[in-house]
Amino acid sequence: MAVLEKIRVKLGIFITVLIAVALLSFIIDPQTLSSTAQRFSSDNKVGVLDGKSISYSDFYQEVEYFTRLTELMGQSSNSEEVQKTIRNAAWQSLLDKHLFQPMIADAGIVVGDEEMLDLTQGANISPVVANQQMFQDANGTFSREALVSFVQAIPTDATGQYEMYWHSVENSVYTDRLYNKYASLIGASNVYNKVEQQRMIFENNVLSSVDFVLSPLGFERDTAITVSNKEVKEYYKARKELFTRPATRNIEYVLYEVVPSDEDIERQTENFNALYVEFAVADNPKNFIALNSDRKWDPFYYTEEELESEPHFKAVAFGKRAPAVSEISSGENQLAAARLSDIKIMADSAKVWYAPFPLENEAEADELLARAQKMREPSEEFSEMGWITQDVLSYADLAGFEKALEPATGKAYKIKGATANAYFIVYVAERTKAQKKAQLATFVKNIIPSEDTYRDFQMKATDLADRSDGDYEKFAWIVREEQLPVIPVNGLLQTTERIGVVENARSVVHWAFDRKTKSGEVSDVISVDNKYYFVAAVTSVYKEGVIPLNEIQQDIVYTITAEKQIEKMASTIGEQIEGCTTMEQVAEALGTTVSHQDGITFGTTLQQLDPKFIGAVASAQPGVISGPVAGDIGVYVFQVIDRQTGTFYTEGDVQKALSRKSAYQTQLLQQVMSEIVEIKDNRARFF
Repeated sequence: MAVLEKIRVKLGIFITVLIAVALLSFIIDPQTLSSTAQRFSSDNKVGVLDGKSISYSDFYQEVEYFTRLTELMGQSSNSEEVQKTIRNAAWQSLLDKHLFQPMIADAGIVVGDEEMLDLTQGANISPVVANQQMFQDANGTFSREALVSFVQAIPTDATGQYEMYWHSVENSVYTDRLYNKYASLIGASNVYNKVEQQRMIFENNVLSSVDFVLSPLGFERDTAITVSNKEVKEYYKARKELFTRPATRNIEYVLYEVVPSDEDIERQTENFNALYVEFAVADNPKNFIALNSDRKWDPFYYTEEELESEPHFKAVAFGKRAPAVSEISSGENQLAAARLSDIKIMADSAKVWYAPFPLENEAEADELLARAQKMREPSEEFSEMGWITQDVLSYADLAGFEKALEPATGKAYKIKGATANAYFIVYVAERTKAQKKAQLATFVKNIIPSEDTYRDFQMKATDLADRSDGDYEKFAWIVREEQLPVIPVNGLLQTTERIGVVENARSVVHWAFDRKTKSGEVSDVISVDNKYYFVAAVTSVYKEGVIPLNEIQQDIVYTITAEKQIEKMASTIGEQIEGCTTMEQVAEALGTTVSHQDGITFGTTLQQLDPKFIGAVASAQPGVISGPVAGDIGVYVFQVIDRQTGTFYTEGDVQKALSRKSAYQTQLLQQVMSEIVEIKDNRARFF
């Protein structure tokens, strides 16, 4: 029923302030935030930034700001997804203010007041401003007139919403400019001298065609190779910084998902069928839907094409022998039916201008209306609203503006604002092509579990938790004996949100990472979204930091063994191919076949080729059998059969390589900055 879920699109400045906070593409995506369960605990540090503690109240102030900003956009801030976005923006704002911007300032980079004025209102408008829908025309092009009009309107807005929006835009412009300047500084520091440039050009213009054989390292371990404890310890000590991990947990859980029972489905289907009969003959379908439907009245008018995915609804609206009411459409635990409510010939969108008049000045409004009906284009008395769509219907204070979509309305008409206490003369400058559209009265019922069904699932989960009595051994015995579907999760992070099919499983994660929860413990019943019941057990607890040697010793032994095995293979292959004068003889001696690769250069990016093999090819003499070469995945023996020097790699390619290097450095910019100072992100404890 996708057509019934149509979302709102961009409207004009008159409706409400619609904004988008510009976030730089290379800013670190902060980890997802944590649950408020511990907000009043003794340890209320949300994070530490370069030695500065960020308390819950500090962070919450930022969250409040971005919440207001989101609601200013006309978007509800109630959903968990929006809340995550808000908290991420708040954290990034703190990182910018306390860490990254001061670091950039220490490099001598500033964005002055005059520069900001030029970027926001002057000759060099920032892309951040130009990309705001608020300041664009119907074609999506930046409109200076719209920008000026908005800025001039800020002092007249008693709500302060325009000022708040403009402040957010200016902050985004400032941040964008600061990072771009720093990125430019980094890019300018990337210089290849003439010798380096000539070497790059030469190395990338030398192409080799190669015949080779590869003896890959197998999965079987050579039992003749031994690795001593000393070797393992030396390997571990030399690479200790690589063996780190975040705090993790291994858990097992049994999930009880509450779904409607057969009895629920049967009973609610019978109820729907009874109401369906009433819906088919109801004198006022809109009132019927308000009283009985699980989905509110849909004022939208649909084209025939937009109803393609709903054939029953399409038949009611556009069928040659249209029934009075559609057949019942069934989806996943949902039933729906529709009646034709209205048919109109209307456009998808219209370009609208308007002129407001106080209620006491109705005569002046009528005078303008009379003149407007004869105008070829709107006069200076009108203000541009922009292109509007049917979505204007969702805004009560714009009731009447939808008439602009109907050609029969004409070029100009008058409406009385529902909440603005004013008359509006609406001038329609342009419309898209009009077509037949249908409005449907749609009756929807969700099939939901009954209270008895909820109680049955909860009792099953409670029974398992009670019999487990907090002990993993008992839990494991019960699920094994009763063949319950136990699901393991290894490497659970404190920032994990989704567990299996459950999107918002933070309460399970909080229990697993609670300081009181030890390995081998089993939870009580954990309810999620009033739909899922978890009974979980922690099987392993791993602290943040360097992984102890005993936990990864076997992995290190395997790695060292593989390295020794490849070296041993290379030595053995060297003996096997001794005396071979052709690659065919080499292949026969090794029991394999000859492969071929053209166009190998020292700077090749062919991912399937081993870097050690590429390096050996670049330095090998043509016509000579070379090897064996111990690579990362096996042992190579090869012969360069042709080598040519071209001129296709130029100074321009060198500059492109520099640009790629600069872009890569820019992407890593904040990551590198983060490694310089202490950053502790404890948000997962709170949200």
